[in-house]
Amino acid sequence: MDGQLEDKDLQPVSDGTGRRPSLLGRLLPRRTALRDARRHERLQQQRNQRLAEKVETILAGSGLSQSDYSVAGGRSYHFPRVVSVDEGPPVTVTVRLLGGQAPDDVAVHAPAIAYDLGVTEVRVVSLGPLLIRLELLP
Repeated sequence: MDGQLEDKDLQPVSDGTGRRPSLLGRLLPRRTALRDARRHERLQQQRNQRLAEKVETILAGSGLSQSDYSVAGGRSYHFPRVVSVDEGPPVTVTVRLLGGQAPDDVAVHAPAIAYDLGVTEVRVVSLGPLLIRLELLP
């Protein structure tokens, strides 16, 4: 033999009793799969958080923000907030608008929002008073 393994060397060793593999042998694959699933979920949550922050920044920069001034607090700015992100397809972002804003106010800025997010089109869907869904179409 010149250092190479033969097929008989690759076969699992069995004592012929038909016993089940050890507890560690059964649980290790489950633990690895669970760890991988949790890691994937955590990475997806981080991607969703980054997308939500980017959408809020774009909406604020599009002139959809409002400011007010109070003696006690000084100047404060308000802008539409992302309520949720759904990875789709298509990816959708639910946004709570400010008082006095309408879905048409956001629809006017849809081409700029699409450009900033790197998608071909953003569709604005009204979900009720002060609540819209942005559908990001690739």
